[in-house]
Amino acid sequence: MSSAAAGPAPLKNGPAHALMHLTVFVWGFTAILGRLISLSAIPLVFYRLVIVITVMPLVIWWRGLSMKVSGPTLRRFAVVGALVALHWLLFYGCIKYAGVAVAVLCLSTITFFTAVLEPVVFRRRASSSELIIGFGVMLGVGFLVKVETNTDFVGLAMGLGSALFSASFGVLNGRLARETRGEVMTFWELSAATVVTALFFALQPQSFVSPLALTLRDAGLLLGLGIGCTVLPWLWNLRVLQTLTPYALALAVSLEPVYSMVLAWFFFPDAEQLTWRFYAGCAVLLGLVAFNTWRKRPAR
Repeated sequence: MSSAAAGPAPLKNGPAHALMHLTVFVWGFTAILGRLISLSAIPLVFYRLVIVITVMPLVIWWRGLSMKVSGPTLRRFAVVGALVALHWLLFYGCIKYAGVAVAVLCLSTITFFTAVLEPVVFRRRASSSELIIGFGVMLGVGFLVKVETNTDFVGLAMGLGSALFSASFGVLNGRLARETRGEVMTFWELSAATVVTALFFALQPQSFVSPLALTLRDAGLLLGLGIGCTVLPWLWNLRVLQTLTPYALALAVSLEPVYSMVLAWFFFPDAEQLTWRFYAGCAVLLGLVAFNTWRKRPAR
């Protein structure tokens, strides 16, 4: 086995669930940072990725790993990277256009999309219980978007598109994470995402922002987004996928709106108001996550 494929043993079920929820909690800060950074979606995502692919070779060197991968594997990483780029562009585009609430609430629908896509990628029969739980999350999210936001079709389409692409690359990584070291996967996938994002500057050349034009505030926030909210949780995410299914991770990600909107209430109290309906919808999501965790508990 090559150094790229060799790695630590998969986590046990309990630690994997704990790391999964820590990962989702950290991801909850990405929407807040996206709102605080003054850049539009394309340069924001581009600089986030540039920071990651600059840091990852140092991590790979420190771990003593090889960056070499086969041609077919590299092509699979490129597909995943393209999906990541589209997910982030739509996610931050939705934040800038419709606000944090719409973006993170729509992201919760990845549970449903994953329940549909995972059986196809893993070549197994679709689970009726997963589809029902996923549909339940869709209803909870739809309720929250309807009563808590005033978004239009464009904002909703951007948010749902972001969730679809997130589910797509999450399912694909569920297979790849068991074949290649997470550090190597992260570098190649996000390198491909950087190239795809850079191509969008050709469509909107006016959106390009020179590195020299970045304010110190934006530069500092981008570093926090790139390292603290991308490199670390991305590696944790791939570690989790060695043990748990993409569906389990997607269901946990449905809690990201809870973290993001509570954080948004502290950072933007005048823009992100929470009502009892928000807490009711969050209770539904929490209940579904807890039920799925109990349902998948190992037999004694």
